[in-house]
Amino acid sequence: MAREAEFSNPTLELPGSWEDTLDSASESEEERPMARWLILGLCLLTVLGIAVAILLGTKGSRQSPDAAFRAGSGGGGVLMSSCSGPSRCEYPMPYPWGTWPVTYKYEGSFPDGFVWGVGTAAYQVEGGYKDGGRGASVWDTFTGANTVGMPGGNCSYCCKAPPCSINPGVQDKGSTGNVATDSYHMFPTDIALMKAMGLKHYRFSISWPRMFPHGEATGDPDKRGVEWYSNFIDALLKAKITPYVTLYHWDLPQALLSPPEKGGWWARDAEGKPVNEVLPNWLHYVDTCFRLFGDRVKFWVTFNEAWTFTKLASGAGKAPGIQPYMNPMLDPYIAGHNVLRAHAAAVDLYRRKYQAQQKGQIGITNNFDWREPKTNTEADIAAAERAIVFNLGWYSEPIFGDGDYPAEMRAAFKDTLPSFTEEEKRMLKGSADFFGLNHYGTGWFSASKDPGWDNSYGTVNESGFVHGQSKWLYGAGWGLRKLLNWVKRRYNSPTIYVTEGGWSMAAITPEQGANDTGRVYYYANYTSEVQRAIQEDGVDVRGYFAWSLMDNYEWEMGYKERFGITFVDYNFGLDPNAPLPNTAVPTPGNQLRRRKKSSCFLEMLWRNNKMTSPAAPNLCVEPLIFEGKYRDTSGCKRVIDVYIGHATGSVSGTKPAAGKTVCDNVTDVPYGPGILQLSGSTVICKNCSPSSSFLQGFWSDSSLGIEWADGSLWTKVF
Repeated sequence: MAREAEFSNPTLELPGSWEDTLDSASESEEERPMARWLILGLCLLTVLGIAVAILLGTKGSRQSPDAAFRAGSGGGGVLMSSCSGPSRCEYPMPYPWGTWPVTYKYEGSFPDGFVWGVGTAAYQVEGGYKDGGRGASVWDTFTGANTVGMPGGNCSYCCKAPPCSINPGVQDKGSTGNVATDSYHMFPTDIALMKAMGLKHYRFSISWPRMFPHGEATGDPDKRGVEWYSNFIDALLKAKITPYVTLYHWDLPQALLSPPEKGGWWARDAEGKPVNEVLPNWLHYVDTCFRLFGDRVKFWVTFNEAWTFTKLASGAGKAPGIQPYMNPMLDPYIAGHNVLRAHAAAVDLYRRKYQAQQKGQIGITNNFDWREPKTNTEADIAAAERAIVFNLGWYSEPIFGDGDYPAEMRAAFKDTLPSFTEEEKRMLKGSADFFGLNHYGTGWFSASKDPGWDNSYGTVNESGFVHGQSKWLYGAGWGLRKLLNWVKRRYNSPTIYVTEGGWSMAAITPEQGANDTGRVYYYANYTSEVQRAIQEDGVDVRGYFAWSLMDNYEWEMGYKERFGITFVDYNFGLDPNAPLPNTAVPTPGNQLRRRKKSSCFLEMLWRNNKMTSPAAPNLCVEPLIFEGKYRDTSGCKRVIDVYIGHATGSVSGTKPAAGKTVCDNVTDVPYGPGILQLSGSTVICKNCSPSSSFLQGFWSDSSLGIEWADGSLWTKVF
């Protein structure tokens, strides 16, 4: 998921996204007329100012579309049009300035076959960072995990002896992805959870250093890594869940980055021009994934948020965050050039070698949080357009445009942007079967005399918007609708998948986490605007993936921020392989998952494929639902008693006699009693399975029973 850099924040009080619903952005009915009178007064003052300016023989404050605007890098900048590109200073639709929605419509259906899914990333959930021969990644080094002796862990700036140092960019000191949600070991539990919520589409990433510990350019992958992913994909398909695979979600093998000898994505020659030195390694890795998993995986994403892992990784809080790659006005554009060429090469390889036989799709997912012009002046409209083009367009234009960077960027950045060869342009143009779009929030954007770190000559502020737990996250569902329309206009109506979107909320206990009303309204408002973009604006949106399946390692913010639609009790304790302080970090084996209200709301969406009110009662079941009689998959009886207070219970019943696999009601032997721990729609039995002392199950409305992590289903007998 994305993180945004900080900008200066001038104050602007205007409506947010769901003020009538959430206290954090409330606006009384009495305040609205006052706001309208204030806006009217400002408009009258503006008109008066223009009139006075004309009388004085000067021009008005609004610029013509071709007025010169200074933007660029070095030497005071270069002259460029204040409004360039297709918009020509037209205010972005479908909402004119000042008409942003205050409430949303929760009605209407989505097209047949619309894809509803959730997503995760390998480093955020897998854990098992040394298991199966996995090699070190740049995120292991960044967080200060003990990489001594790991494959690739001997780079020039790597840890030489534990405890290892933590990169200054890490905000939650001591947190790592060493254990995370322990999904490397607990993936059967995760699949049982997905089955219980009726999920049919799951987006996850493959860890490059788990497949090739040194990022090798030749040879066979690690058999243990192949076996794990193959088993996981098979388990998903058995559960009737379609896999959507991201090939690169930021975990570059550390062996490929060891400056000055190895530069990874940031590699350049003596003249400072990008050198795609990891291309052979990358192509060997993706070719291996296509060959081994492509018979079952039909939807591939090459890179997730290249903007984030190049721009923010060059000194703004993401890994690797090291010298000599810390110049935000130079290094991201070198890395980005190498990434775009690697994307095009991977797509070319897949299309030539695999696509006809495997019949899959391949693309890339880029990210952007909408920038709404602060005013309807041409200066602010132009600034907002530059912000979009210089960020989303940076990685989208070469693929969905003419094979090169946006003309507006070329004019502003000059030689900072490297050049593609004609062959590279040919490979880039059209190198995606869909437009993958990650989107979280919205902010106002206004023109500035300061070029800023992206050369857009503008500043952002979020006054009036609902604020999530994350410092950078401000919500407005209408911003997503505007962004979808922008992509449609700019890139000739591509097929779009919203591959990420989510809301962070703090929680300490499962009960706090499950009561995530704010997240429910976030998804209700955002999906409502997706539905309107499809039905009213004709935007070709084919799917929406919530982020994420469960709380997980939130990059440099560690475990303080929670984006999951499932609460995770990380079983905090001691991790000897984490840097100091290391006594309050996730531990493996006994992590509880509990569905939140947002999970149950989304389940209604994807089961019915139509909008539903976020205020619907009884979104999730309570522990008392478990009380009653059951039959398991072998025909054996189960009886669950829920105790007063609903936090614990017991189970008893029958099981097959020795040498038998099913119950016959004659030779059956007693089962239990087992002691149960209950939390919302989650049940845990510590002595129900010989293979697990912490067997977790989840209530399923569709099965009217319990989906267990061991693959069994207990169906309730009414």
